[in-house]
Amino acid sequence: MKLDKNKVFSFIRNRISVGKLFLAIFIIFIIFIDENSCIQRIKYDAEINDLRKQIAAQNDTTEYYNHRIEELKTDKNIIEQVAREQYLMSKPNEDIYLIENKK
Repeated sequence: MKLDKNKVFSFIRNRISVGKLFLAIFIIFIIFIDENSCIQRIKYDAEINDLRKQIAAQNDTTEYYNHRIEELKTDKNIIEQVAREQYLMSKPNEDIYLIENKK
């Protein structure tokens, strides 16, 4: 069974109007091709959500360190604890023993 080109084109001309064709092309352009397409917008929204989560995490970290700074400014016991744990400082009559875990 061989299709005649003229029959196919006449079928298309009878079924599809110029307005419908332009509308279909416009919709395809809006959804897929345009710089502000729906697909691109979905990608941008996902990126915005990821960035908002990162901002929230950074704000939590900043809040923790600001609280820690305030503790260090006001409480001498915390300053002593940090000096002993992180900088291995000791009082004059104390000995420090470091224990390392073997892997």
